[in-house]
Amino acid sequence: MFRGDISSPLYDLFALHKRATRYCDNDTTVDGCDVKLPNNYKWGSLSDKLLDALDVMCREPEKTDFYVKIDDDLIMSESKLDEILKAMATTDCQVAGDIALDFGFYWPVGQLYIFRRAILEKICPLLRITTVFHSSEDITFGSLLNSTDKSMFCSVVTPTKYWHKDYNDHRVQIKYFPQHNY
Repeated sequence: MFRGDISSPLYDLFALHKRATRYCDNDTTVDGCDVKLPNNYKWGSLSDKLLDALDVMCREPEKTDFYVKIDDDLIMSESKLDEILKAMATTDCQVAGDIALDFGFYWPVGQLYIFRRAILEKICPLLRITTVFHSSEDITFGSLLNSTDKSMFCSVVTPTKYWHKDYNDHRVQIKYFPQHNY
């Protein structure tokens, strides 16, 4: 699982920190960074950050069956992610998420998407010859695959117990304020 860094000391509340490998900008000073990427990134250069993170994953000797991309402002229980991964494991689906087709190829939209090891292996040789297609990292990910083969994609049924950017219940209110630095 990979996710970006978040500047809050309470980043544990966001996403799934226990099993996530945290990819951080080179100059980050926040505790808990697992991989420091070679550059610093702004919101408008998240595609560059994605390509650098994928490059690191390609060079890792240990591979996993699934890779999960989670936005840093997603609040979701680990049990919900486990349910999604278990369901995906029983399919031939290669990329799961909310899928769009408005750039001539399929791409995963949103705060969460999952891809299999075979997808990473397909992407790895392309990284050195790829230029950023779009400032959105999700669209750039889709451009790497450049696929209109619908059979390799599947939608993830969005769990009802997740929150993007804010959470409210009868006792707690959490609001995430994005720090867009173009």
